[in-house]
Order: sequence, then structure tokens, then C-alpha cells
Amino acid sequence: MSEATETNDLDRAVVLLEGILERMAIAASVEGEEGDDKLLLRIECEEEENTQRIIGRRGQGVDAFQHLLNKMLGRDREERGKPVIVDAGGYRERHIERLETLAERMAAQCLEAGEAVDLNPMSAFDRRIVHMRLAEIDGVSTQSEGEGDRRHIVVLPE
Repeated sequence: MSEATETNDLDRAVVLLEGILERMAIAASVEGEEGDDKLLLRIECEEEENTQRIIGRRGQGVDAFQHLLNKMLGRDREERGKPVIVDAGGYRERHIERLETLAERMAAQCLEAGEAVDLNPMSAFDRRIVHMRLAEIDGVSTQSEGEGDRRHIVVLPE
């Protein structure tokens, strides 16, 4: 995919998200940033209450915005582009740090006990973060098990 197409995707994603927020009567600004492997949209609200509305319970709001934008952009693409990541008030960054800390604790628990450790079910995005962090830790491997809302990671000693 050409750089011009990716920039166009970023501009389109910003305009789409601004339109959604406007229809929700949420006063916010959207900043777009293109990374090597993703398009990051940061939402900054004037009121903390609106930030919480966007984030939603356990991040379900930002996940929904992210899913919707990826679907909207994807339908017009001939080939797969960079995924859109939506963040509000720094939530996504803090959430990723918490997931990486959880992964490290579960790896230590697995290595200490010498047996598999099951994590609670989590979204595909969250599982990806945990798998990536655990891939960097010697002595453990991971696999996903379960279906749908019950899909979870199992940390295994090597």
C-alpha cells in the first residue's frame, strides 16, 4: 500500500471519528498519528465526564470506536491497511502497561509452580498484547483457548 493511501486513511479516520463524536454531542478534538504498524487516533475531551463516556466500562467504548473505524475504512480498501487504534485520555497506554505487568506476573507464577496458568477471558486486542509480552520472556510459551467471550490465554512452562 502506498504512503499516500495510508495518509488518506489517517485523514479519513480522523474525519469519521470527529463526525461520530459530534453526533454524540461530545466536545473533543482528535489527533491522528501514523506509526510503522498502525494509525493512532487520540481523543482529548474538554470534560473528564466525556472522556469516561468515550472509554466506557473496561474500555468497551474505545474498543467499539476502534472496531467501527476499522470496518468503515476496510470496506473501501482493496488491500489490508494499517489498523486504527483509538485512545482517549491516555487510557490505551495505561491499559497496555497493566496487561504487560499482568503477563510478567503470570509468567513468574508459571515458572515458579512449573505448571500452566490460565488467564481470564479477554479481547483479541488484549490477548495480542499479552502474547507479545510473554514471547519476550524465556521459559514460557502461550496459547489461546476457548471460543468467543470465553477465549483466554494459557501460559505454559517450556
